[in-house]
Amino acid sequence: MMKSRIICILLLLVGVSGIYAQSLTVTGKVVDNEGLEVIGGNVTVKGKQNTGTITDINGKYTITVSDPQKDVLVFSFIGLENMEVPVKGRKQIDVTMKAASVLLDEVVAIGYATVKRKDLTGSVASVRSDDLLKVPSSDVTQALAGRMAGVQIIQTDGQPGATMSVRVRGGISITQSNEPLYIIDGFPTEDGMSSLDPADIESIDVLKDASATAIYGARGANGVVVITTKSGAKSEGKATLTFDSYVGVRTLAKRLDVLSVEEFVLADYERTLGDATDPEESMRSWQNRYGGFVDLHENYGNRKGIDWLDRTMGRTTVTQNYRVGVNGGNDKLNYNMSYGYFKDEGAMVYSGSDKHNIALSVKSEVNKRLSVTGRINFDYLKVYGAGVAGNGTNEGGSNVDAKFNKMVQILQYRPTIGIRGNDSDLLAGEDPVLSDADGNVMQNPLIAAAEEKDNKETRTLQANGGLTFKIIKGLTFRNNTGMRYQLYRRELFYGDQSIMGRRNGIYGSIRNTETGSFQTSNVLTYDKRFQKKHKVVVQLGQEFVKRWTRVLESGVSGLPTDEFILGDMSLGTPSVASSDENYDDNLLSFFARLNYDFTDKYLFSATFRADGSSKFGKNNKWGYFPAVSAAWRVGEEDFIKKLNVFSDLKFRIGYGLAGNNRIGSYNSLALMSSIITAMGDQLTPGYASKQIPNPDLKWEVKHTFNAGFDVGFYGNRLLLSVNYYNSKTTDMLYNYRVSVPPFTYNTLLANIGSMRNSGTEISVGITPLKTKDMELNINANITFQKNKLLSLNGMYNGEYISASEYTVIAGLDGAGFHGGYNNIVYQIVGQPLGVFYLPHCTGLVPDGNGGYKYEIADLNGGGVNLEDGEDRYVAGQAMPKTLLGSNISFRYKRFDVSLQINGAFGHKIYNGTSLTYMNMNIFPDYNVMKKAPKQNIKDQTATDYWLEKGDYVNFDYVTLGWNVPIEKVQKLKKYVRSLRLAFTVNNLATISGYSGLSPMINSSTVNSTLGVDDKRGYPLARTYTLGLSINF
Repeated sequence: MMKSRIICILLLLVGVSGIYAQSLTVTGKVVDNEGLEVIGGNVTVKGKQNTGTITDINGKYTITVSDPQKDVLVFSFIGLENMEVPVKGRKQIDVTMKAASVLLDEVVAIGYATVKRKDLTGSVASVRSDDLLKVPSSDVTQALAGRMAGVQIIQTDGQPGATMSVRVRGGISITQSNEPLYIIDGFPTEDGMSSLDPADIESIDVLKDASATAIYGARGANGVVVITTKSGAKSEGKATLTFDSYVGVRTLAKRLDVLSVEEFVLADYERTLGDATDPEESMRSWQNRYGGFVDLHENYGNRKGIDWLDRTMGRTTVTQNYRVGVNGGNDKLNYNMSYGYFKDEGAMVYSGSDKHNIALSVKSEVNKRLSVTGRINFDYLKVYGAGVAGNGTNEGGSNVDAKFNKMVQILQYRPTIGIRGNDSDLLAGEDPVLSDADGNVMQNPLIAAAEEKDNKETRTLQANGGLTFKIIKGLTFRNNTGMRYQLYRRELFYGDQSIMGRRNGIYGSIRNTETGSFQTSNVLTYDKRFQKKHKVVVQLGQEFVKRWTRVLESGVSGLPTDEFILGDMSLGTPSVASSDENYDDNLLSFFARLNYDFTDKYLFSATFRADGSSKFGKNNKWGYFPAVSAAWRVGEEDFIKKLNVFSDLKFRIGYGLAGNNRIGSYNSLALMSSIITAMGDQLTPGYASKQIPNPDLKWEVKHTFNAGFDVGFYGNRLLLSVNYYNSKTTDMLYNYRVSVPPFTYNTLLANIGSMRNSGTEISVGITPLKTKDMELNINANITFQKNKLLSLNGMYNGEYISASEYTVIAGLDGAGFHGGYNNIVYQIVGQPLGVFYLPHCTGLVPDGNGGYKYEIADLNGGGVNLEDGEDRYVAGQAMPKTLLGSNISFRYKRFDVSLQINGAFGHKIYNGTSLTYMNMNIFPDYNVMKKAPKQNIKDQTATDYWLEKGDYVNFDYVTLGWNVPIEKVQKLKKYVRSLRLAFTVNNLATISGYSGLSPMINSSTVNSTLGVDDKRGYPLARTYTLGLSINF
C-alpha cells in the first residue's frame, strides 16, 4: 500500500513538472537588413490571441510561449516583410527582417476607401505620424508646411490661437471659400484640423486632382484633406502609457527700426525749422518742450525713453504643452485615449490662449464578419487679448474699430516727454500733446491694452462611428455616422479708461454662434480577383449631410462701472440685440466607383457622384461630377525589369469634375431685411428686399486634367514624382452690380465667369546614406503655378451683365493716415487674380516745401491721371509663381537633426509699412523709421516706389533630438520603454530681399489684405522649445 502511494506521488510530480516544462520564455533582438534596431516591432505567437509584445528601444523583446516545440513567432513592422520563426525549444531568437516595398505597399486613404500607393491613379500627397510629431505645435496644419508639392500652408498672423489657411493648387474662386474639404475618420468638415491633437493623428492624405476628389462631388473642388486618427495597437492586452511635454520661450522674430529718443528730438527740431512760418515763435515752443538745441545730445543721448513697441509687443513669453496618452489592445479590441493641454502667452501684453483636448478612439473586431470603430473628441480653446477685434473687419457684427492691435496706433506715442518731467509720466495715461485723426486726445497703448478686452471661447465636440460587415467573401458593407457641435462665444468689453470708454462710456457685447452638423454614409464594396490577372473593385454609396448655424448677440452701453465687466448686463442700456439669419442646409448624395486592375500593371478608375443641395436654385438642385483615370505600372513589364535600373516606374493620367458649394444657405432666395422709414413725423419699422432671387444659382465647377509619373531607383532610395495639372473653373460665382430696373436690387450673385489654374509639381526623395549608425534623408518639392482670370461677363435672363474692368481687391484705406490714391491690388480680366495696378514712380522730387514727393510718370501721354485705366500699369502679381518645400533629416546613432524649409518666388509685396512710416507728414504725431528724416518724403500716394519682390526662403524649424539609452540606467529600464529629448527652434530664419518685417503675408486669400503689408495683424514670433517624450 505504501509503495503504491509513493509511485502515485512520483507520477504526479513528474506530470506537474512536465506541465511547467511546456512553457518557455524567449528573448531576442530584432534588426533590419541594415543592422538597425527595430523599435516598436510586433512579436506575436501565431494562431494565439492575447499573446504578444513589442520590441524596446534596443530592438529587444521578451515573450512566453506555451508550446516550445510547436509554437511559431510572428515578427511584423511597418515597412518590413513579416517573418515567421518556429521556436523549436530555443530560449533566444535573434531576427533580421527584410525591407518591404514600403512606399508601394503604403496604404493611402482616397475617400470612402483605402488603396495601396502602387495602385493609385490620381494625385495624392501624404504625411505620416512621425513627421507630424517633429514640430511642437498645437495646430497640426503647421507640420504640413513645405512637405507636399502643390499644397501651400499660409500663416500670416502670430496671434495666439490664430488658424492657418491651406491652399491646394491655388484658389478657384473669387467670392467663395478656397479652403479644402477635411475628412476626419470619414466625417466631413470645412473647419480645418485645429481641433485635433497632432499626436492623435496617424496619417494625412491630400487629394489634389479631380480624379481623386470627384468622389466628394460638390465639395471637392478645393482639394480634400483626409485625416486618419490613431486607434491603438495590439500589445498583449497591456496598455502603453505615453507622456509628452515641451516648454518654450517666444520673442518677436523682427521689429520695426524706429527713431531713438535723440533721433526723435533732432528730427522734430529740423521739422520745426523747416515748417515754421514764424521761426522765432516755433523755436521758442520747441525749446520749452525739449530744451536748448546745444544741450540736445547731453539731454537725450543716453536717455532710454519709452519704447512703446517693446512694452506692448516685445516681451519674451512662455509656451507650454503637456499630453498624456494611453493605448493598447488585443486581437479583438484596440483603444487610444489622450488628454492634451496647450498654453501660449502672446507677445502682446494681456494676450494669449489656452487649449484643452480630450480624445478617445476604439476599434473592435466583434467577429470574423463585423468590426466597429468609434471616436469622440472634445476641444476647448480660449483666446484672450486686448483689441483683437480692432482689425477693421467688423467681425461678428461689431462696428467697433479697436485701435490697439494696429502697429500704427502703438507708434502714435512719442518716446520722450521732453525736458520737463520724467518719461515714465507718459505711462500714466493720456498724452495731452497728441491727438488722433478726429482731434481726440489719445490714451497710451498699455492702458488701452488693459481696458480693451476681446475674449473668444470655442468648444467643439465631434463624435463619429462606423461599422464594417462582410456579407459574403468579397462583398462588404460600411456605414459611417457622425455629428459635430461647436459653440463660439465672443465677449467685447471697453472699460472706463479705454479710448472708447472715455468718449462714449463703458461698452460691452456678447455674441454666441452655434454650429452643428450630422452626417451618415453607406457604402457597399465588392472586391474580387478573377483568374489571378483581373481584379475589380466596385463601390456604390449614399451620403446625407445636414448643417446648421444659430447666432445671437446682445450688447449694452453706459454701464455705471467696469467692476463687473459683463457679469450683469442689465445695469447698462441695451444697444445691440440681434439674432442673425439662422442657416440650415442639406446635402443628399449618391456615388459610385469602379477600379480595375489587370495583372498589377494596367490600372483604371472611374467615379461618378450626384449631389443634391438645398443651397442652390430650384432649377439646379442637382449637380453631377464624373471622373476617369488610368495608370500603367511600366516597372512591372519584363522589358523594364531586365534593365535592372528602376525599382518603380508608373505613368498616370486623369480627368474629372469637382464642385464648390461654399456659399450661404439662402443665396438663391429672395431675402428681406428690417428697415426704419420716415412716415410723416414718425419713424416706422418695415422690411425691404436685400437680395435678388436667382433660381438658376448653382455650384462652381472645376474641370481638371492631370498627368504624371512616379519613378524609383536603387530600391527606392531615389524617388521622383512629377505632376502636370490644368484646371478650368466655370460657372464661377460673382456678385455683379446690375441696373435697377430691370432688377429689383443693385447686386446679383450669378454663375457667370471662368478662371484657369495650371502648374507642374516635382517631388524628389533621396536617401544617400543609410548604415547602422547613420542615415540621411532629403525630401524636396517645387511647384510652378499659373493663374488667369478668363471672364466675368455674360447673359442672364436676356440681360448682359459684366464686372467692372478694374475692381479693387486691396488698398491702404483704414490702416494708417494714407492720402491720395491708395488702391493697390486689382482684379482684372486677362490677368492673374490679384495684380498690382499702380502708377509708376520715376523717383523723388522736391515738393517745394523742403520735402520730397513721388514723381509719377505720364504713361498715356495725356497728363498725369491716377484714375483707373489712365496712368497705371500692371506691375506684378500678389500670388507666388513658384513654391518650394524641403525636409532634411540626419541621424547619427541616438542623435538626430531635422530641418524644414519652405519658400515662395515670383510674386511681389506692397510695403505699406514703409509708405506709412517713411512719410514725414505723420511726424511727430507718430514715430517714424530711422531712414525717414534723411529721405524726408512728404507724400502718401500709393505708387510702385514701395513695391518690392516677395521672394523668400523660410527655415520653418530645426529640431535636435536624442534618444536616451535607458538600458544603461537600471532603475529606469524597469519602468520606461523609451525616453527622448528634443530642442526645436520654430521660425528660425528668413532669407529675403524684402525690407519689411516679414515677406510671409497674405499672398493667396482674396480679401483686403492680399499682397499688402500694412501691419494690420499680429507679428510672427520665434520660439525656442525643449521637449520630453516618455513611453512607459
